[in-house]
Amino acid sequence: MTVYSIYEPQSQAPDLAARAERLAFVKEGFSWPALLIPAFWLIYQRMWIELGVFIAILAGLSWAFGVDSQGQALFGWAASALILLFAFEANDLRAAALERRGYRLAGLAMGRGRDAAERGFFESWLPQQTRAWETGAASGDGERGSVPMSYPAGRTRGEGDEVIGSFPGA
Repeated sequence: MTVYSIYEPQSQAPDLAARAERLAFVKEGFSWPALLIPAFWLIYQRMWIELGVFIAILAGLSWAFGVDSQGQALFGWAASALILLFAFEANDLRAAALERRGYRLAGLAMGRGRDAAERGFFESWLPQQTRAWETGAASGDGERGSVPMSYPAGRTRGEGDEVIGSFPGA
């Protein structure tokens, strides 16, 4: 199962469909595109500060190891390690960038893929938002401070939860 954090911008949308379109799903864990094409991934995600820092670190490593063959070999290993570390942290950096832009955590979702996670999230999120919209809640986000958790389709909270150690997963 893959876990996604869902972020929503603070600015109000004209209707519920527009709010749903503006949600950002951020996968938890390793990012293959960030490993294979890190600079292009940063550009695609519009993470300009992180791109500048990434390029500055690579340039600094290149300068520190020098131009001789041994230095270039060491630079290759150091750059590979940096890119691998970046791939592990890329989605967390994306979440931090979204929060810096004014997004807030709207919920969590999990599923076998992004489609299943989105479906599960919207199945629990839309009814809550529809009720809040109909009652005229000012923020339209349901209960303030609560983060909805979605479960795979056909499963409800508490049904088949695994026990982790001595405590059931809550």
